[in-house]
Amino acid sequence: MRCPYCLQEVKKHTRDARRGTHRCPSCNTLIPKVLLRESEHLQATVGVVGFSGHGKTVYLTSLFSVLKKFSEFWPDYYYSALDEYTRRIIYQHVPIFEQGGLPDSTPANFPNPAMVEYHAIPVFGNAFVGFYDTAGEVFTNGKQIERAGTFVAHSDVALLIISIPDCDPERRDDEMSRLLDTYVRAAEDRLNANIGQDQRLVVIFTKSDLLLGQMDPELKDWLRGGADAWYMSEMHDKLTMLSVISINIEEWLRDSLGCHRFTNMARDRFREVRYTIVSALGAEGPSGSGTPAPLRVLDPFIWILLFSRNKLTDVPLPNLWRRLLSWARIRRAAPSLPPSTPQSNL
Repeated sequence: MRCPYCLQEVKKHTRDARRGTHRCPSCNTLIPKVLLRESEHLQATVGVVGFSGHGKTVYLTSLFSVLKKFSEFWPDYYYSALDEYTRRIIYQHVPIFEQGGLPDSTPANFPNPAMVEYHAIPVFGNAFVGFYDTAGEVFTNGKQIERAGTFVAHSDVALLIISIPDCDPERRDDEMSRLLDTYVRAAEDRLNANIGQDQRLVVIFTKSDLLLGQMDPELKDWLRGGADAWYMSEMHDKLTMLSVISINIEEWLRDSLGCHRFTNMARDRFREVRYTIVSALGAEGPSGSGTPAPLRVLDPFIWILLFSRNKLTDVPLPNLWRRLLSWARIRRAAPSLPPSTPQSNL
């Protein structure tokens, strides 16, 4: 078994018979009893990767805020913290965010994971998810990642958070590729992580409301329609929609933004990769009305759950997804006819 806090493989937890508690023999962290009692439920460890100022901590705080609201709409659903550190995030940091404040940036030391139990999520049921948010400056070079990125490198899913508006438009592909390349090399060479086999990647483009002018109509409508109401029902149908949009975002990156090297590297280096666009604050965030109006922040979370379910049941990549990928690749590779080509020549 693997400790959810230090991610070390352990044969068994150390039990204190008098207190009835269990601790990890590697990091000595108290293991919540519910994790031991309900170990058959979905479990995921999630590492967050991204440069400083690109919205990693803001995204996670926004996600916790949005997920609170669905107790009103999803039958029997709620979530709860598994330790004191996570309780501070949920009951102190999230309310500040909801009133228009922004969370402090993450310190550049070993982070404590935010450990959350989710109960009765539509389609997925119960789940335990640990989020590991590491300071952005850690990802500027391999030595820093070696020092403070162990959790991220060995997590099941990596969230690669990038703010395209904060990238130099002339060097966008370089900057995004540098972040990914630095992380991959450090994870594999310095931390002995086999990310090509063991890690899935979800790319999250934050502050996407600032990119509406560069998006095609389909992506604009997708982002604008991603408020809370979109997730209230018919979740089965929406899983397919997420798959299609992921392909569309990848095509947009290539065709409109010229990010070929980044997308090729992401596809080659990780077991699976998906793309999302989000706005953690919404168009009217703290700088406007003072109340965040997040858009699409649940999309990456749904991918985390999907990846975890597939891992738990050892489900292969769905045939639908394979067909979608093949269709997208054929469409990209097919030469386009010159505008003057007459239909009679087809």
